[in-house]
Amino acid sequence: MENTTNKSFYQRFVKPIVTHKVFTLVLLLAGLWIIFSVWAPLIGNKFFAMSTFRNILESIVLSSFLTIGAGCLLISGDIDLSQAAVGAFGGMVLASAMAGWGLPWYLGVIIGLALCAVFGAANALLIDKFHFPAFIGTLAMSYMAQGLMRLFSSLGSETGTAQNIPFQKPAFLKWLTIGKVWFIPSGVFIMLIFFIVYGILISKTTFGKKVMLMGGNRQAAHLAGINSRAITYILFINSAVLGGVSGVFNTAKLGQGQLLALQGNQFTGITAAILGGISFGGGAGGMGGAFIGLLILNTFQIGMTSIKVNPFWYSIFTGLLLLVALSIDFFTQIRAGQKMARQARG
Repeated sequence: MENTTNKSFYQRFVKPIVTHKVFTLVLLLAGLWIIFSVWAPLIGNKFFAMSTFRNILESIVLSSFLTIGAGCLLISGDIDLSQAAVGAFGGMVLASAMAGWGLPWYLGVIIGLALCAVFGAANALLIDKFHFPAFIGTLAMSYMAQGLMRLFSSLGSETGTAQNIPFQKPAFLKWLTIGKVWFIPSGVFIMLIFFIVYGILISKTTFGKKVMLMGGNRQAAHLAGINSRAITYILFINSAVLGGVSGVFNTAKLGQGQLLALQGNQFTGITAAILGGISFGGGAGGMGGAFIGLLILNTFQIGMTSIKVNPFWYSIFTGLLLLVALSIDFFTQIRAGQKMARQARG
């Protein structure tokens, strides 16, 4: 009787945890902390500290909004390569609105995010109406966003050349970068709220189930009466607006609209989402894994700095990690397809 009870406890509570993808990611994250915590003191540095954890959290704020938007689209079976460029454009619009047009910060934010939404709708139109592959359509939109950003930045220039646009930070934008909610940095607090809200949206709501079904089998979703066109528009607009939110945070942090803003984050969101267990083929994953994926990437980056390793190794590691994550996802999909085929044969 005791063995049955223990087995039941294991099956009900322990096994779902240890077999979940997030558990593996947490172990990987813990392993990185252990390695760097032991290695850094050997060369006279310190890694295991609350300040390090705070730095890691603050360093993922910009990428977090890109990760959430990219993750939602990947779950639905689509991809957006224009996020970072559209987000940088939104940040440039905010700077232009305050420095060149004399508008208050909130109108600059509204106008910037609204224009980002237009880019998202254009992406959805290209993919849904004109049947462009998402990779091609969003890549083209990325170049358009970069061009318009440079056009915005050159409007107030006497020489007509593109430039960064500095401005005087209002109180709210200062709070975004250096303020706190209780003891939590304001940017980190907002990021956590976004992850929680989107995590619930994807995993616990009817809309999230529709997104999952679209990614798993779009034809089945259509037969089930799901309006995949509307969801496609919502997700692409959401991706672009979240890119704009990242651009707003970057602009607030730097105190200027920057031409090269978010370039280093171009693929971070997609990488973190895939590393966090969101299937590149769609239909699986969640925001919790994506968040841990971001923590892993930035823990490694800051850890490499603490042990004084050439920073170029970070890019190599990130590429290798993405290849491993994609390979695991690929073979998982193959096994799932083979299992379905066996079940179909009876």
